[in-house]
Amino acid sequence: MAHSNPSSHDLRGDSSSHLSGAPASLTRHDSLAAAIEALGAAHGPLLTLHLGLSDECLDGPTLRERALHWARAFHALGVARGDRVVLLLPTSNAFVQGFLGVQLLGAVAVPLACPMTFGAPTRYLEILANVVDDAEPSCIVTTERLRAAMASVTRFTTTRASIVTPAEIEAAHAAPFALPSVAPRELALLQYTSGTTGQPKGVAVSNRALVSNAACIRDALAIDENDIGVSWLPMFHDMGLIGVFVTAICHPYPMHLMSPDSFVMQPRRWLERISRVRGTVSAAPNFAYELCARRGVEPESIRLDSWRAALSGAEPVREGTLDRFAACYATSGFSRDRFMPVYGLAEATLAVTFPPVGAAPKTQHVECESLSPGQRVRASIKASASSVLSVGRPVRGTEVRIANERGSAIEARVVGEICVRGPGLMDGYFRREEATADALRDGWLHTGDLGYVDDGVLFVVGRAKEMIVKSGRNVYPADIESVVEQVAGVLSAAAFGVANAKSGTEDLIVVCESRVRTEALREALAAEVKAELLATTGVRADSVCVWPVSAIPRTTSGKIRHAECAMRWTEGRAS
Repeated sequence: MAHSNPSSHDLRGDSSSHLSGAPASLTRHDSLAAAIEALGAAHGPLLTLHLGLSDECLDGPTLRERALHWARAFHALGVARGDRVVLLLPTSNAFVQGFLGVQLLGAVAVPLACPMTFGAPTRYLEILANVVDDAEPSCIVTTERLRAAMASVTRFTTTRASIVTPAEIEAAHAAPFALPSVAPRELALLQYTSGTTGQPKGVAVSNRALVSNAACIRDALAIDENDIGVSWLPMFHDMGLIGVFVTAICHPYPMHLMSPDSFVMQPRRWLERISRVRGTVSAAPNFAYELCARRGVEPESIRLDSWRAALSGAEPVREGTLDRFAACYATSGFSRDRFMPVYGLAEATLAVTFPPVGAAPKTQHVECESLSPGQRVRASIKASASSVLSVGRPVRGTEVRIANERGSAIEARVVGEICVRGPGLMDGYFRREEATADALRDGWLHTGDLGYVDDGVLFVVGRAKEMIVKSGRNVYPADIESVVEQVAGVLSAAAFGVANAKSGTEDLIVVCESRVRTEALREALAAEVKAELLATTGVRADSVCVWPVSAIPRTTSGKIRHAECAMRWTEGRAS
């Protein structure tokens, strides 16, 4: 199998902070529905689900027929073109069929994460209701267990949405109907990125953006029918849903899907699966590679020489992690030049920049102090220098520029906000005109991420917004703080991330103000906060500290100073 380095990495403007990819990719289909219809001719294994005691292998015609059944069942339930359908399901055959069925109907899929635990199901569902209220779906597909829990929450018992289980959809005897011709401009997906509390924001992704981004990923990786993909990434997350599943639907090649829980419980299963099926393409956040380097699988028992594209994204990529993984599995046939640090975000559908396939990641060692907005990045050979990895160049049809606080382009090697323009941009935030106007200005998406350009490639150095990336999941301080402040005894809270070199991801730190005095009471309160967070959001806090009243630093307007709070925590100060 030969793969050439695609021309999507040819750029203009290498001497400035403005990068442009090659002309936009040619898409095979103008909508995801059209891609699903074309699966009728895609014989041979396409999707293999490794989710239980036995594997299930689906070819293109089978996938299309099952998606058609779900589309008819949704239609019988009253779901119309343009309606939203919430998929509150784990990685499963039901999720796959439900997502594809929604697309055939011309409706809009709203994939949401299921809770990890049910310590407090009503509390979880009250928070989930904020997203459901925002999306206003006509149908919610979920498990029997979750539906039973919904019955205790007034906001769900009064919703106009039909709440059904996969078993009911499968058993439906729905009559055929004429499928609509879905236009490229019509919405295909709402990706909720701002968590489940406060004011949720649904990223509105059109069919045009979805199929364009899938084509960009195909071209950037030079994927063809000889490739074999392996993924355990959650289907509600854009990296797993679009980067893996949608790309394989639009440009069919064999894909093996595993459960995220399967990986978390035993990370070695991921590498064993790649070895067993001779996988060529697989992606994961940095923390997954770190886990495998520290407690993965005996290198002598697997072969990873077939793995040509090991993508790393969804959270900061760490040089030490790449070094440890490559060293650990060198005897298995894995080489460091297979790594591909990539950059993307939901507001751009997913993919923004990719490095060339087969080229070792570019790393720069720079002074930490120079990685601030408006600063010119300075090289450093000190032990304290920061290592910054390149995430490559824009995918086809996409432009990237670095801007100052006024939105004007700045010079190369100067840190500023990463701005993106291209066919993959969202239409906006669903029914959030003000937020949309703030993010999309003059055709450019202002990402809130910080970076710089050097030698024609992009380096991402941080986030202007105070988002925490924990194990590949975006965690927003406001979401965590809202949950913690509901715990009895907590007056206020602050959440922030601290890099953990050992785990390869960020630790979630929570500090809360309380009037409790004794050490025993503080420990009990911290334990209760951890339990409530896990039960409500599925996020595990790495550390919870109880501080006295007024210890959390704030601005004069009352906003939490998260960076200063993190510094105080690091220094062990609480006042």
